[in-house]
Amino acid sequence: MNKVKKYGIRIISGILVFLFFKLTTESHWTNFFVWPLTTYVYLVYTVTVFLIIWEVATYSIKHFKNKESFQSNKGFFRVFFKAAFTMLPFVMLFSYIFDFFIQPACCQLDPKICNDIYDENDPVSQFWIHTAQGFVFSLLIISSDTINLYIRYAVNTAREKELIQKELIAAKFEGLKNQVNPHFLFNSFSVLTSLIEKDSQKAVKFVSKLSDMYRYILENDENDLVTIEKELTFLDDYQFLLKMRHQEGIIIENEIKINQENVLVPPMSLQILVENAVKHNAFSPTEPLHILLYNEGDQFIVVENQKKPKTELVKSTGIGLKNLSKRLLLSIKRGLEITENAKEFRVKLPI
Repeated sequence: MNKVKKYGIRIISGILVFLFFKLTTESHWTNFFVWPLTTYVYLVYTVTVFLIIWEVATYSIKHFKNKESFQSNKGFFRVFFKAAFTMLPFVMLFSYIFDFFIQPACCQLDPKICNDIYDENDPVSQFWIHTAQGFVFSLLIISSDTINLYIRYAVNTAREKELIQKELIAAKFEGLKNQVNPHFLFNSFSVLTSLIEKDSQKAVKFVSKLSDMYRYILENDENDLVTIEKELTFLDDYQFLLKMRHQEGIIIENEIKINQENVLVPPMSLQILVENAVKHNAFSPTEPLHILLYNEGDQFIVVENQKKPKTELVKSTGIGLKNLSKRLLLSIKRGLEITENAKEFRVKLPI
């Protein structure tokens, strides 16, 4: 149905173009209503050429455009002029066929047109006139298609941005919800209760670190990215809480060697990767879990840990890593890269 509508509009447009030329070339307006056989030949040829020209124009625009084409006026005009110059040889070809083959043949069928609208002694001049007229109409078609494409691109881009913003907000909310889940708070308060009884100074430090963590979460709730320096400070606070709870059972080594002020990552990303390792592996002070952080050039931050599956399997939905990967895709267009074998689990965080 869409194709019928599309070509119906183009055929009607071709007929209107023909009527425009007939009205402007007749010596008297009453001749506009006179339709000999040659008039129908011209009509069919004009509509056919109009359909071909429009199809070529549409194809040219699709061929030359890309996602970046309409992000600036320069790209917009580049597509327009490339399509226009592609059209020129087609317009010249159809003008040549019309002036050197169709017009002379029609002139033999109806000699009257040789006097009214066709000069058989100077076909070259008419060729250039018809080429110019055809090229002007080609530019109108290209303009119409390009502007229509630009408007659709602008509308789709606005919708994509709105969708991305909604998904990003949902992803951030999910990340925040994971940090305030009852298990995390219950474990933290259990450790705090024990520390208050045994070591009040450590208890004060524990509360300070816990409050620093939640301050960081709240302060960066609106941010898509933070510096790796801030994220590592947040991870240090989280590591302190882990150490208070698991003592020497978890060892986190930071071997990141990169300019920490210039590297950006999603807030809480490293903590999520460390928490994932803690959640799925068995460990104890005698057999600690080693978690290593390092960078691969300026492309990735890698979080790597030994695989020591728990005897009691932990039900995993994978939401944490999926959620983080989605946040990365929305903010920097690159997701997590996860590799594992029997001994190691490795997550590469793009930066």
